[in-house]
Amino acid sequence: MILDKRIVWGAFLLVLMAVLYALFRPTPPEMFFENSDKVGHVVAFMMLGITARFALLKLSRVSFWSILFSLAFVLEYLQGALRPLRVFSIEDVIANAVGVLLAFLLLYKAFKKPLA
Repeated sequence: MILDKRIVWGAFLLVLMAVLYALFRPTPPEMFFENSDKVGHVVAFMMLGITARFALLKLSRVSFWSILFSLAFVLEYLQGALRPLRVFSIEDVIANAVGVLLAFLLLYKAFKKPLA
């Protein structure tokens, strides 16, 4: 199944914008239940990993996943550094990394390595 590059890139950019907005909005999101923000981090980075991998297939697997795991930390750090009402949280970094790991595992299982 070959997806149109415009659809792939559109999905990736949409997810990227949503993730960046959620991370860098001035105030933290409302808590719907205990640790709902952690669930949001996991889902956001899982979707980012999946859509980014389809959009950036030219990057080697090792480079791609290394960059994404690094972003799991860097973006959370920048959130705390750039937004006065937001704080760096190691738990959020872990949730981000779990999302990236889930994306990797889903793609690996679905494609038996070519994308993962």
